[in-house]
Amino acid sequence: MLLVGERSAQASAMDFAPERLVQPCSPNTVNTMGGPVTVPCGGAAVTDNTVTGNYFRPDNDAWAKLMSQYAVALAPNSMRPARTTGYGGFEMSVFGQMTTISKNERFIENGTEGPTSDSQKFAARNNSPDSTLQIYGVTGRKGLPYGFELQGTIGYMANTEMVILGGGVRLSPFEGFRKYFDVSFGGYVHTLTGTAKVKITVPAFDIAVSRPFVIANTVILQPYVGWQMLWINADSGVIDTTPKVDGLAACNARPANASERLAGDTGEFHCQQRNAAGGLEDAPAGSAAALSKLDLNNNVVFQNMRAYRRQRAMFGLAWRWENLHVVLPHVMTDLINPEDGAPDDAGKKRLAGLAKQWTFGATVGLAW
Repeated sequence: MLLVGERSAQASAMDFAPERLVQPCSPNTVNTMGGPVTVPCGGAAVTDNTVTGNYFRPDNDAWAKLMSQYAVALAPNSMRPARTTGYGGFEMSVFGQMTTISKNERFIENGTEGPTSDSQKFAARNNSPDSTLQIYGVTGRKGLPYGFELQGTIGYMANTEMVILGGGVRLSPFEGFRKYFDVSFGGYVHTLTGTAKVKITVPAFDIAVSRPFVIANTVILQPYVGWQMLWINADSGVIDTTPKVDGLAACNARPANASERLAGDTGEFHCQQRNAAGGLEDAPAGSAAALSKLDLNNNVVFQNMRAYRRQRAMFGLAWRWENLHVVLPHVMTDLINPEDGAPDDAGKKRLAGLAKQWTFGATVGLAW
């Protein structure tokens, strides 16, 4: 799936806000010519009296939990029976689904936008997050010879600026050879892109079993059950932990001039301040203007996630009348605790206590 959403004045309440998933480091006092300066993370004065430091520490546990819950919501939903559309068959359908999330946990409240406006662009937290992540979209399925089927999906996550894309292939190897049961195996991948903050890729594999029941030679009912494995892969972009602060504006930054470059200037910004005549002059080391560029250090990258597995059971009921195809209800739930699917002990610690999730959905479409 593809999620597209940037933080802006028009951002929606359930968009990502990873800049809040940080913790300030222990302060350290540094003496400069401008007097004592307090900076976090063990910042220090160096030989030319400039100051390093002013970092925040990313909360990797909270970030991993947020990514895990969103990844499950945007993952392939496997909302269909084991029987394919058949050789040459085609189906177009619309679907809706909702997936539970831990709305009262701090990683949801701090990691999602909350209500924003032009006057309050950066809210402190989301005090009333949604209890579910809802997705609405369109799915197309095309049957191929030998029991193969291709699938493509595009959707939208409600109360966000996120769009979802995905696709996959499925095989029903015994279709037409078994009178009572159909079995299918499917592989899919959905991915998150379109934002510099977060990238999520979710491959999935599922097995489904269904049985058709013909009623009055007009309606076909197909109850189905199945199992699905997800692999969650998430990466963080460079996150500005102080979006309210414009370090360059406070610094009045200028680039190095020609003589400074000839003298070996590394290209670092030079901060300026107003003099008595109202003009700009270079700010002395240790001054407030010179230290304001430390805000450029307030960027973090969260620890990535690789192959975090989630196993889900699914069941539902599909029925067809002539060209009309409906799936209602469709239910999916975790089979094991989320932390048990982490690839190592460190991953298990990051997801400790994360709740299982439920997905409920329905689809309606035309098949021919």
